[in-house]
Amino acid sequence: MIYFFIIVFLVLVIPTIFQISLTIKIILWIIAGVWLLPFSYMMYLYWYFSLNNKEIQYKIWELVIKKLPWNGRGKALDIGTGAGALAIELAKKFPESDVVGIDYWGKGWNYSKQQCEENAKHEGVADQIVFQKASASSLPFNDGEFDAIVSNFVYHEVRDTRDKRGLINESLRVLKKGGTFSLQDTFKNKRRYGITEDLIRQIKEWGIQQVNFIETVEEFSMPKLVKSELKSMGLLYGIK
Repeated sequence: MIYFFIIVFLVLVIPTIFQISLTIKIILWIIAGVWLLPFSYMMYLYWYFSLNNKEIQYKIWELVIKKLPWNGRGKALDIGTGAGALAIELAKKFPESDVVGIDYWGKGWNYSKQQCEENAKHEGVADQIVFQKASASSLPFNDGEFDAIVSNFVYHEVRDTRDKRGLINESLRVLKKGGTFSLQDTFKNKRRYGITEDLIRQIKEWGIQQVNFIETVEEFSMPKLVKSELKSMGLLYGIK
């Protein structure tokens, strides 16, 4: 999106260096100036969530793990692991655990299985984690295979299904009875997930014994601009 804003800005500004009427130049500069407002907003968000400002990222990852009611023994699954960050934090938090991180990766992301493995090695937890390619819509695991499952800001990006509630159900399928889960996504987005209360009621109807929900933005302080961007985020956690 940032590249798109830059290209449009250049398309507006470059003609003004040529011999065109002053009126057209003024109009183009005014439009370009207005265009800078959303561009500045996107740049601010890009900086805030970039590697130059890890604080908010770590807080969000830590929230997922903090709300996971697990003793750290057994096998855990990170759904949509990206660059492996959450899986790595989970392995570091629970040194007795075995962690599997899955992701579809793909051309639209600057992540890969190799990058995940290198990151895990760098953090000293490579022996605890296995990464593999898979889609969250059809997990290549048996029913009840895992003691814990986590996922962070992934389901809304899954492109091979429109049934976002179905992604939650598929995740819980591979969780053993009595296992724990902590899943964070845009659960307050009614277009994707419907009314939150109905979502929680349906999850309980799947046989899940305990389901809790919190709004991400209420868990720690952040600038108002960032809070407005994350207002649809929430975290579902509990026990199957």
